[in-house]
Amino acid sequence: MEIGTLIIGIVIGFIIGGITFFAIAKTMQSNSDKKVTHNEAELKALLAIQANQHLDISRKALADIQSRTADLASQLDEYEQSLTQVANSDDDTKVTFFGEHASVFLRNNNTGSKHDPALAQPDAQPRDFANTGSGVFVGVDTEAKKENKSQS
Repeated sequence: MEIGTLIIGIVIGFIIGGITFFAIAKTMQSNSDKKVTHNEAELKALLAIQANQHLDISRKALADIQSRTADLASQLDEYEQSLTQVANSDDDTKVTFFGEHASVFLRNNNTGSKHDPALAQPDAQPRDFANTGSGVFVGVDTEAKKENKSQS
């Protein structure tokens, strides 16, 4: 009989253990379902916040690109107008290369260089470090050598 009681005790233990296992499993499953729905709601809220931030950043970037495009378009229009003004205007209103102040300086400076003795004798050879004609150019006239001041 002792074996019979042992077997009956084991069977009753399996039945109670099975019922307890199913109750715990059902409770754990309902808790995990709640966590999953809770996690899904948190995830959706987080994704919505991130999407709003991304949209704000994208709108700011788009506004910046549009403003820069408008600036570029206005600069291109100004450049095109300056080109048409130059093409249609007289020589008095031409666009200078050096600028307003530099052009006046160069114009005044060029008048002083016309009296340069090197420019006064266009047929003479340019002088080298020994203050004589360099002889680099072909066809040196004897007259140019006679006019050279260093040989006088």
